[in-house]
Amino acid sequence: MRFWGVRRPLIFGHRGASMHAPENTLSAFRLALEMGADGIELDITPSADGVPMVIHDPALERTTDGKGDVRQLSAGEIQKYDAGIRFGSKYAGERVPTLKEVFEAFGNRTRYNLDMKTFYPEDRPMVRTILGLIEQYQLAPYVLISSFSLDTLRWFSEESRKLRLGVLISQYTPHMLQEDGRRWGIRYEALHLEHPLVDEDLVRRARAQRKKLVVWTVNEAERKRTLTLLGVDAIITDDPVR
Repeated sequence: MRFWGVRRPLIFGHRGASMHAPENTLSAFRLALEMGADGIELDITPSADGVPMVIHDPALERTTDGKGDVRQLSAGEIQKYDAGIRFGSKYAGERVPTLKEVFEAFGNRTRYNLDMKTFYPEDRPMVRTILGLIEQYQLAPYVLISSFSLDTLRWFSEESRKLRLGVLISQYTPHMLQEDGRRWGIRYEALHLEHPLVDEDLVRRARAQRKKLVVWTVNEAERKRTLTLLGVDAIITDDPVR
């Protein structure tokens, strides 16, 4: 399977089909694929015992019925809490999955965009853990690693030359678009841009630099059409219906 599309942008379910199911759960990922998504975007935060947990926030409160800092709880403690009930009783009993559980569930049936929530020097071992899981499930051709942390991307770049890397840039860090990315010391191939930053001129500049463009988080149908016409490479959306 080619990772990048040819004639149309790839559609990634943002934390799965998170408009319709509890974010970053197996149900949300399964639904995204049923809706026709080309891939799933998921967040990785380390637990206290070094397990890659699939959760966006540093704390449990917003998306589960638990309390506490993800980094201060073991994987087993985190998985005691319900990650579906806040979305609705239909999803009661969903747990915060580990990355291993996601790979086991979906294997090479989809593409993965792993958004790394690793920012501190002590997070570096997580890079090797994830590389080990990718190797175990033979998923290197199916994975794209992204992060706001240049350190994290640098660690991946130093540890492996097989993986695709993408630099996340938001409306709060637009200055990065004016920087010379060659000075970052990262072997990256994609820019992951918050969608208001993207226009025809930016697409032209990215193409001149031979970078792929992944745009997030786009839920309005008209904006999706505009970005498709601009020729972006992937769109991340809470509503991945085609």
